[in-house]
Amino acid sequence: MTDENADELIERLAEACERVGLRTTVVEPSTRIKIHAPGHNEYFNEVITLRPDREEVLTWYWSWDMPICPAHQIKTAVAVIRKVVA
Repeated sequence: MTDENADELIERLAEACERVGLRTTVVEPSTRIKIHAPGHNEYFNEVITLRPDREEVLTWYWSWDMPICPAHQIKTAVAVIRKVVA
């Protein structure tokens, strides 16, 4: 995937998170997004990274370097992220 596609994936994740009530900040375009739930402790946030896995598939990763899911699975990523930050 190109950088443009990575930018689009970050935007899609941000928009999907916002739709379920989470707040987002793009930390680094194409690679990192900070997500938190309003009304919860500000320290319960997560910086999600977008990068290729071992098979070169773009994947969402937790800050502790564990994969969440392939990047095209936006709904899955949002559901899992929401459980952690909310």
